[in-house]
Amino acid sequence: MHEAFLEQLYRWLEPLVDWLLASSRMEWLSGIVERFHMADALMLVAMLVLGASFGALFVAACYVTELGRQARFLTGRDRASNARLTTGSRLPGMVSLVDAVNAELAVADAERVEALRAADEFSRGLSALSHDVRTPLTGARGYLQLAREEADPSQRDAQLAAADARLAAMSGLLDELFSYARAADPDTPLELAPVSLRPLLEQVLLGHYPEFEEQGWEPALECEDVMVEANAEALARIAENLVVNALRHGSGSLAVTARLAGEKRLVTVEFSNPVADPSAIDADRLFERFYRADSSRATAGSGLGLSVAAKLAEAQGMTLSARLEGNTLVVTLAVSETRPL
Repeated sequence: MHEAFLEQLYRWLEPLVDWLLASSRMEWLSGIVERFHMADALMLVAMLVLGASFGALFVAACYVTELGRQARFLTGRDRASNARLTTGSRLPGMVSLVDAVNAELAVADAERVEALRAADEFSRGLSALSHDVRTPLTGARGYLQLAREEADPSQRDAQLAAADARLAAMSGLLDELFSYARAADPDTPLELAPVSLRPLLEQVLLGHYPEFEEQGWEPALECEDVMVEANAEALARIAENLVVNALRHGSGSLAVTARLAGEKRLVTVEFSNPVADPSAIDADRLFERFYRADSSRATAGSGLGLSVAAKLAEAQGMTLSARLEGNTLVVTLAVSETRPL
């Protein structure tokens, strides 16, 4: 009986439930529930956006504060100090930025120190050069004064010749200074072309043959018939300066040897001759401006000849190096061979 009653009740309620589920009022109620859940979702999204915005503003404020502190440090930093940028922040990229700035500061400090050293070296070298110019000028003036007061024509001629020699020496020093300035000027590029090497070296050596003869030396030339890529005038000046250096500071005959080296089609030209005191020569500094191996200044020269040669070589893409082999100084010029068409 109990089961029959429940079955009858179910049959009576079933149409009512179907009617409620199909009615507009039920749809309105479920809409309210859906809108309630959507409002919660929108509220959650709004809170997330607001939190992200506040976080972004906080991070931006941290960046602005830290970058402002670094900018004030860099602006007020003494250029002569070794102070470096620091940071206690671990913001993304900040440590890398500080490290990069400090690396640039280290490079700038090194360049400043090198510039000061070069300026000091140049000042001392210029002082030495001015002494070299003043010495022959004073001598020339003295000889001219003597010639003016000399009655004997032969003596007067000798004094005038001596004055002319002093003036020629001074002119040579000034020419070397001008050549160095021109070689170091990046605004005057050298035009390169194929140059026959052997005739050029022969011409330079023949131009100094009287000086070799006076020394009792017989220069030796061993050179293959090669064409090199160079500026003929600049290459001749390099060879000229190397030969003059050998004549001034060498103690034995000069040997010039040119040969092809390796697979890179380089031609190496070696200028080698003995020197009296190898211990007085610092081969690593030989091409420095105003460097002199003879600290007593007993020999002629401004200390610019080899520096001019190095600058001219650099301007043509060549390399110039020096080494000591026992008591023999070897200066090597490496130049590219002209590539065949």
